[in-house]
Amino acid sequence: MVRIERGIMTVKSSLTTNRLFAPPVLLLAVAIIFCVAGANALGQTTSSQAVPAALPPELIEIRGAGNEALYNLDYATAREKFTELRDRLPRHPAGDLNLAVLVWMEHLYKTRRLQTTLYTQEGFYAGGTKSKEGDPVEAGVDKAFRDHMAQAKAKAQKLVDKAPNDPDALYFLGAVYGVLAGYEASAGRKFMSALRNGSRCHELHQRAVKLRPDAYDAYLSIGLYNYVVGSLPGFVRFLVGVIGIRGDKEQGVRELRMAAEKGLYNQDDAAVMLLAVYQREGKPQEALPLLEKLSAKYPRNYLVRLEMASTLNRLGRASDSCKIFESLLQDKSANAEDLIRYQYGEALAVNREYRRAAEQFVTVTRAAGADPDLVTWAFLRAGQSLDLGGHRDEAIEQYRQVLARPNIYDSREQASRGLKKPFKEKAGAG
Repeated sequence: MVRIERGIMTVKSSLTTNRLFAPPVLLLAVAIIFCVAGANALGQTTSSQAVPAALPPELIEIRGAGNEALYNLDYATAREKFTELRDRLPRHPAGDLNLAVLVWMEHLYKTRRLQTTLYTQEGFYAGGTKSKEGDPVEAGVDKAFRDHMAQAKAKAQKLVDKAPNDPDALYFLGAVYGVLAGYEASAGRKFMSALRNGSRCHELHQRAVKLRPDAYDAYLSIGLYNYVVGSLPGFVRFLVGVIGIRGDKEQGVRELRMAAEKGLYNQDDAAVMLLAVYQREGKPQEALPLLEKLSAKYPRNYLVRLEMASTLNRLGRASDSCKIFESLLQDKSANAEDLIRYQYGEALAVNREYRRAAEQFVTVTRAAGADPDLVTWAFLRAGQSLDLGGHRDEAIEQYRQVLARPNIYDSREQASRGLKKPFKEKAGAG
């Protein structure tokens, strides 16, 4: 690992930006949209250690209830279940690991980062970090997450120390590093840290499947890692290959499918990551069946319906897409008008309905309780949409609004460019 650490730093120093690494690295998040860490046992173990790595059936049931609540955005119930899991098995990492994921997911939800369009925007990977170490996370949130992770890591390491060849123990320790990778990438935009933690997760889960080849749940992280590294630009892939980091994009997709089809506990998690992969690869036709399955299973998760609306729009089913957006705006349980209207605006922009798109973006800026970062991005997207629609004077006013606000990612850079000359779509966009 020392060789890998030094090699990564060498590669990092040779690049002037995170953009080459970041888009695929972000997928190292074990869950970005609405899923939880795959913190379950791979199967029953015959180990005689005092704290078995494999969870007993009754605690798997409790964890499953917490996971279902988390998918349904019911954070209070999820916290109750995961706390019970920790209290009933205090020396096992599963409780703290799931509580850490809960803290992470709730933070992403509140800051409107549970949306795939954010992670496909190049600006997310550009400048605008508030420190060289990445974006700061609210102190209380970050402390709660890291306290749980420290406990989970210590407990998982003890399992491995007592039984180095127990695939369940290796799995849990790998899950710790996988969750750290996801948190660093999505909450803090610390992409190199995400890559390092993802590499460690991959290594441990590879060891687990060598010991138990039918441990299909472990293929979630293995497949994701292979996809991520295999998606790096050619010369970057060559550089990291020199230090032993290799991946295969197509193999990664196959492994994710294996986890989604055969996994005992992580089928939904693998489906979510396949969904992210399909969206990134421009394959909405592959994403739609996964969304339909998740929507039926977790009806209270309006984010699934929001994602489905965007996917239908990419498939040319604009009418069906608009119906979902409009129904979400009427749904009082979907308490996120800013996010819904923002996604609605993006869908309209894809269809080149630029005036209507701008209207949705502007409404985001006026929505009660709108997330400040999303408001800044909405001003920018309103200006760009107005430029594309030929309304230059109105576009300039939106760009000025962006410059009057705190910088988010590269919002000021894009707004400054917009003031100098009208925004134009990149070739192939839309």
